[in-house]
Amino acid sequence: MNVDAKLRMQGTTLGTDDKKMRKSTVAYKNYGQMPREPELKEMKIYVDRKYETIVLPVFGTPTPFHISTVKNISQSVEGDYTYLRINFFHPGSSLGAKDSAQFHNPNATFLKEMSFRSSNNKEPGEISAPSSNLNTALRIIKEVQKKYKTREAEEKELEGIVKQDALQLSNNRSNPKLKDLYIRPNIVSKRITGTLEAHSNGFRFTSVRGDKVDILYNNVKHAFYQPCDGEMIILLHFHLKHAIVFGKKKHNDVQFYTEVGEITTDLGKNSYMHDRDDMMAEQAEREMRHKLKSAFKGFCEKVESMTRQVVEFDTPYRELGFHGVPFKSTVLLQPTSHALVNLTEWPVLVITLDEIELVHFERVQFHLRNFDMVFVCKDYNKKTSMINLIPMQSLDNVKDWLNSCDIHYTEGIQSLNWVKIMKTIIDDPNGFFDQGGWNFLEPDSDAGSDGEDEDEDENFNPSESGSGSESSGSEEDEESDWDEEDDDESGSEELDSDEESGKDWSDLEEEARKADAEDGNLHEDDSRGRKRKHGSPGKSSKSKKSKRR
Repeated sequence: MNVDAKLRMQGTTLGTDDKKMRKSTVAYKNYGQMPREPELKEMKIYVDRKYETIVLPVFGTPTPFHISTVKNISQSVEGDYTYLRINFFHPGSSLGAKDSAQFHNPNATFLKEMSFRSSNNKEPGEISAPSSNLNTALRIIKEVQKKYKTREAEEKELEGIVKQDALQLSNNRSNPKLKDLYIRPNIVSKRITGTLEAHSNGFRFTSVRGDKVDILYNNVKHAFYQPCDGEMIILLHFHLKHAIVFGKKKHNDVQFYTEVGEITTDLGKNSYMHDRDDMMAEQAEREMRHKLKSAFKGFCEKVESMTRQVVEFDTPYRELGFHGVPFKSTVLLQPTSHALVNLTEWPVLVITLDEIELVHFERVQFHLRNFDMVFVCKDYNKKTSMINLIPMQSLDNVKDWLNSCDIHYTEGIQSLNWVKIMKTIIDDPNGFFDQGGWNFLEPDSDAGSDGEDEDEDENFNPSESGSGSESSGSEEDEESDWDEEDDDESGSEELDSDEESGKDWSDLEEEARKADAEDGNLHEDDSRGRKRKHGSPGKSSKSKKSKRR
């Protein structure tokens, strides 16, 4: 495994992420674009909504600043004056000195902040107080800044989107089609139904509201069909090679499903075990399940034949599933021919087996109920995937499944810092593999220390210490003496037992009678002695009374 990984990494450079530069924004390209408003002559703050620029008076000269250079703005009132403070972006303002690389010219002179003061008192003849200009500027600057940040967030969301080919529509009425399907993630906040139809080079989902989502065949990485056996929904899931955009967001996973039965049950209604209506509802649900399974399976078969196996639907193996926590809740993880998936709960989990370098089990101990599972990708720039809280009873089944997929796995008792490990590999991949690579995860990695102890035991020669042999000889003599004494004592005990065993039952009964008689005599003597002791003080008291009389 280490040799293959090293050969795969040769000729490739890891960690070549380009540092994103801050977008260079220019307020006005030439002087002719400068506004000719009266606020500029009156040395007031002016906000140009068209060019998203703030014009500030600096030493009596109107100076433009683009809204992207403004970090934040605040206002305060102290006495008869209003203060407006504007903070600008500069190297070291947000992330420390490291963010200076985001600026095109970090060695230039940057303006950190500016403060303006205006009076709150209205002079005679003025329509409004001078501070009204600061209040208006504060409100407009926040509006323009919010609009700019929203647009930037949308552009950032659409970064890395690969332009797809146009969908070629087929007007053939025999096209595979499924109706009354829901789409996940939702196009809008409220879920809506629609129709999924297969065309010449892709699928098109058309909602009842008119929204359209196109998925091309050449952009499908994995296609899954999960029947409704043991589930409340039946679904088709597409894991894409390149993300597509709908609902103003990009998505790598698109799912179409329909509900088979009632996901929520009303506990308030009176229901009985043998209610005729309930029996009819169960029968109708079974018929609906069978009908939906036939419709979905027929759709998949038609698509596979129409695309000539370019799109091939994979079905999860429920009998090989195991429970775990990939995100926040416990779900059933089911293996397929090419992936490990969870398609029922959202967000979904799709781990492609061909992209896995190795699997490591953490916290594998007998006294623990659960263990964790870490997937390391062949592309070390990708983040490792982790599944937590897998029951210990599933460990053997998971190992058997990994062996059948020819995936190397290791196990340990500790939880590792995988972020630090992957960073070390990316920084020095050659050094990592020269030191053994992934062998540090093997349980026999500490065998070196045991070998040193064995060498020390082999080098030990008892003949070199003569005193040790003498002391051992004296100890042997003492032990032999103790053994002889123990033999004598055991012999005497055996004689006593032999003598006792030679008496008859009559002799033993006679000895018992004598012992009882002796015990009875002793009890009588004790009782008499006690009576004497109690009687003597009574006589002395009577004699004293007679003398007094």
